Amino acid sequence: MRIDDFDSSKPLVLKLGGSLLDLWNLGDLLLQFGQGRRILIVPGGGVAADTVRQLDVCGLLKAEQSHWMAIEAMSFNAGLLRRTLVGVSAADGLELTPWRWPEGLPLVLDPAGWLLGSGCAAAAQIPASWDATSDSIAAIVAAAIGVESLILGKSCEPCSMSMADLAAGGQVDACFPRFAGRLRAGWCNFRAPVPKVVCLQAETGQGDQ
Repeated sequence: MRIDDFDSSKPLVLKLGGSLLDLWNLGDLLLQFGQGRRILIVPGGGVAADTVRQLDVCGLLKAEQSHWMAIEAMSFNAGLLRRTLVGVSAADGLELTPWRWPEGLPLVLDPAGWLLGSGCAAAAQIPASWDATSDSIAAIVAAAIGVESLILGKSCEPCSMSMADLAAGGQVDACFPRFAGRLRAGWCNFRAPVPKVVCLQAETGQGDQ
């Protein structure tokens, strides 16, 4: 696991794709990833969120219902991570104090709980559509708690280093370039033989809201 381009003295947010939950050595990879670092994990919705999307496409859910059910899917996966992996624990309010995060022991955020609680102001930024999924939510979390670095943990290689190209290619959601434009963002294919973080590029002025 290589994270050479990110300062190990600074906390970072890791958006962990839901597609990685069945990775047999995920726990070991996360401990390697977090070695000597302070990390907050924001899990993706994975299969549960995909089911919500299918119901939405069929017209069985209203936009607001789909929005919050997909976020609840992220929280469901947060519970899975906390209960099945050694060395990770619930953030339980620590997400608001990044300088107090434990080194080498990743924290896992409950996205629904955070957005309905201390992150309620940030929740208002998220459109109730599939244009903003867990990638954008992770970027919003990072910005809201004052963390400068965000790494997207994925199951594949990026089609481009450009956030705009990634959004156009469907590898991140459409809103991600806007929400992540002011962050130092990276991409890591956790399924690679030797996972390595590569830096992503924001377009000029992308961070302007």
